[in-house]
Amino acid sequence: MANSSPVASIFVDFKSAFDQLWFDECIGKLKKLDIPMFYCKWIDSWLVNRRCFIQINNKKSRWFHIEKGGPQGYVLIPTIFITYNCDLDISLPSSINHLFADDLVGFIAGQIGQKFSEQCLDLEKHCKNFLNHLEYYSLLTDQPINLDKSVATFSARAIVNPRFEIHFNDTPQTKIKWIQNFKYLGYIISSKLGWGKLLK
Repeated sequence: MANSSPVASIFVDFKSAFDQLWFDECIGKLKKLDIPMFYCKWIDSWLVNRRCFIQINNKKSRWFHIEKGGPQGYVLIPTIFITYNCDLDISLPSSINHLFADDLVGFIAGQIGQKFSEQCLDLEKHCKNFLNHLEYYSLLTDQPINLDKSVATFSARAIVNPRFEIHFNDTPQTKIKWIQNFKYLGYIISSKLGWGKLLK
């Protein structure tokens, strides 16, 4: 019987995350969190009724209203984005999740006390469940996933590649690639669940 279980670490990148910030839902969540009303009104007036135009060389487009997304470069936007996604953790079962700005990491483990093959089957089931809930959440909050930058690592007692695949939408075109190492917040997370050297 095994006394440890394999772990999948799924690294998810939200596509143009700050540009997808949904104003009405964001203010609604702030109110549900009992943020004082004058703060909510201040943030609402800061986000809405903004206009912009596109300029290429000397040609400008007409002015148009910005329906979603936060102003570029403002330090408040990452905080608002994290607050907007404060319910993400309860929306993703059977996993330990970490959200830093627009980068999400979900750690998922197989069941302890079973044979390794059975643990892998259990892990596969939990990974699929995680991705199904994440897909639903991304649709519900209008936060699309960047599949090209979303990957996963597999950690076990022996360094082996998993014998199962994981997908968004359960389609081959949305397969999540298994990799041995991943750079996260300046560190390398390896399949051994170790931290590499700090990257410059």
